[in-house]
Amino acid sequence: MSDETGHETVHEIEVAAPAGAVYDLVADAARWPVHFPPSVHVERLEGDEREERLRIWATANGEVKNWTSRRELDRAALQVTFHQEHSQAPVRSMSGAWHLEPLTAGRTRVRFTHTFTAVDDDPGHVEWIRRAIDTNTRAELEALRSAAEDADPRLTFTFDDTERVEGSAKDAYEFIRAADRWTERLPHVSRVVLTEDTPGEQILEMDTLTADGDTHTTRSVRICFPGDRIVYKQIRTPALMAAHTGEWIFEEDAGGCTVTSRHTVRIAPDAITGVLGPDGDVDGARALIREALGRNSRATLRHAADHARGLGAPEPVPAEVYVSVQRFYAEQMRLLDEQRAEPWAETFTEDGVFAQNTGAEPLRGRAAIAGAVLRNLERLADTPQQRRHVFSMLTVEPGSGGTVRTRCYAQVLATPPGGPAALHLSAVCEDVLVPHGDRWLVRHRRVEHDGV
Repeated sequence: MSDETGHETVHEIEVAAPAGAVYDLVADAARWPVHFPPSVHVERLEGDEREERLRIWATANGEVKNWTSRRELDRAALQVTFHQEHSQAPVRSMSGAWHLEPLTAGRTRVRFTHTFTAVDDDPGHVEWIRRAIDTNTRAELEALRSAAEDADPRLTFTFDDTERVEGSAKDAYEFIRAADRWTERLPHVSRVVLTEDTPGEQILEMDTLTADGDTHTTRSVRICFPGDRIVYKQIRTPALMAAHTGEWIFEEDAGGCTVTSRHTVRIAPDAITGVLGPDGDVDGARALIREALGRNSRATLRHAADHARGLGAPEPVPAEVYVSVQRFYAEQMRLLDEQRAEPWAETFTEDGVFAQNTGAEPLRGRAAIAGAVLRNLERLADTPQQRRHVFSMLTVEPGSGGTVRTRCYAQVLATPPGGPAALHLSAVCEDVLVPHGDRWLVRHRRVEHDGV
């Protein structure tokens, strides 16, 4: 039994809607992500109309948290109570209740209470929890009022785009999961920053190009269920959308798989005329959103399908091509070991890209690539050592237009003067090589460091 100090909070709001309608919004947790700003995703693990068990993902003070809760639903009493079965630090325990009080036939007072304890009774933890509860609850109550008072059903809608894939669901899933590679794989994506501090919980910030050449910046929380689904919620949306949640669904069968992109959108009614002009209406907003999101989804689905199909049964390249690629890497790695930055950069195309999974922005162009090598050599100048770059376990597959796709293991060995060699790093390197006379050039390189 925990002996931490219990703390309580109480928040209230009045809603110009019948208590039954407000109760329906509180009780239907699956709808929270599209109505409540902090909620990212809710999974109903078990339950009925009286009791249920939920897995909840939400943002708190800018962090993604998840927990399991049990709820008791009492429609007659207009009350929903909850307690967290498994909380996430700094929360030790959390419980509370929604109390709805009809003031008139069309007006309801909502009272939302929390009782919590903090890990180790730490005052900093208590302050963090109070701040998260206060920020999230205020946002949730305002969103509850907005959803209940503006009940136009056309403002919220869901639609699907589906693609048949002649390949495995695993490969299609991996294409969608590895969003940090979308700048090289998707023509409508111009910038991506992906962080994944907890496996399966991603923060994705992305710039996408619109049909008229503009750029939209979005920020999303993504929850990955390996090989099965990726669900997400945009926490930074374009002006026309008050909320946008989505889901990538992967269904495998004997002949391949089907991938579905599902969107649920809640339109911001106050933004309609500002975006569409004085004659804009809800129907026009729905059509614009459907086209814009669907266009990008369909493009992503097509590229995912091509990627999965290409991994299914690649044709072998001729032996002389394989040998020429091996020779190219031997010469390229020797230039790097000899600290010849500019000649090494010239083994890339003029617009070549060097990307890594370390969070740094990709290097674009020979000058940027050479500059990065020179800065690294300057950083190591006071640490004399001989580095050897080793590429092994090479596979080479044909690409389009005479290109080849390669994949190999990359290791860097570092040997100090008079000392033993040590493994400095281990990674997987994937390249797109283009023919250039009697040799190859790297158009795109992706280095996946182990342990990142």
